[in-house]
Amino acid sequence: MISTAFKKELYEAIDQYFEKNGISRYANGQMKAKLAIAAVWWVGSLVLLYSFSTSPSMFVLLYGFHLFSHLFILLNIAHDANHLSIFENERVRKLLRYTFDLCGINSYMWRQLHNQQHHNFINIKGEDDGLVARGLLRYTPHHEHKLIHRFQHFYLFVVYSFFSLDYIFIKDFECFFFPFLNGLKGKKHPRVEYVKLFVFKLAYIGYVLLLPIYFIGVPTGLIIASFVAWQLVIGVIGATIIQVEHPLRLNEFPLDRDEYDHFIYHVFATTSDHSLNSTVGNWFYGGLHMHVAHHLAPRVCHTHYRELTKLIQPIAEKHGVFYKQNKTIFDAIREHYGHLQNLSLSTK
Repeated sequence: MISTAFKKELYEAIDQYFEKNGISRYANGQMKAKLAIAAVWWVGSLVLLYSFSTSPSMFVLLYGFHLFSHLFILLNIAHDANHLSIFENERVRKLLRYTFDLCGINSYMWRQLHNQQHHNFINIKGEDDGLVARGLLRYTPHHEHKLIHRFQHFYLFVVYSFFSLDYIFIKDFECFFFPFLNGLKGKKHPRVEYVKLFVFKLAYIGYVLLLPIYFIGVPTGLIIASFVAWQLVIGVIGATIIQVEHPLRLNEFPLDRDEYDHFIYHVFATTSDHSLNSTVGNWFYGGLHMHVAHHLAPRVCHTHYRELTKLIQPIAEKHGVFYKQNKTIFDAIREHYGHLQNLSLSTK
């Protein structure tokens, strides 16, 4: 079968890349540099925050500088860590998983939503966590068209701005106690994960909000307002980076996993890459812009995706499989926006 030949050639090419070059699937020099940047940024920005917040304006700037280290960590470290693709050492891998919790997001629930739901049900309504948005956005033609969706392309980025605040304060708790995805309904979680949920959330609130309120001489209201404001900025940037690979005009929205001959076709049909030659993308997007490679090889560190994508493209073309990409992230945003606009105008 064509699907078998395509899959075999694709994965053989990926395996041979590592074998012939004698390199590990885990962290390379670039990834280790990212780890160093993340550690220095997180620690250094806290030192700056507590040392130089001599005025309200300095506090706001330094606070934002620290919170942006969270976004860098989430995209570049935590994502790979929770796919077990940074280091081979199991203890180190498990420790790095908690970089999500360090930034306010429950790592256990993220693995349920992302590794289990999203990766297995890409662009499928009711299964893929990336297509929810609390009903405010209509991502697929299979979603019910509501009156509010007529305006979704106008308020799209307003919804995205609440992405991180929602995740930190509502979504994790909701997924544990009132799950909305089919794959989570009725699922029992280990008791220790409930304990971790509350312990890490309290720890996050403690060091991000309570410690600055107690130790930094600026008004409490300013600290809370700064936290909310910066999280709105981080939310819209983070959500946009995450969303411009799947819900696009170029991509398809199957009803279930069985719509294609093999799940590998599902990946290509529902996923688009962008910014392949972007230096900023390669250092900041955490490999999400080379998303086909990520879905084909999630246990491979994202800093290898650029080379793997060079192998994937010609093999897909050889087998007549449409590999989709946008030249820049702005092109991808345009495709994403256009898709939401199309679904706002039609119920089909």
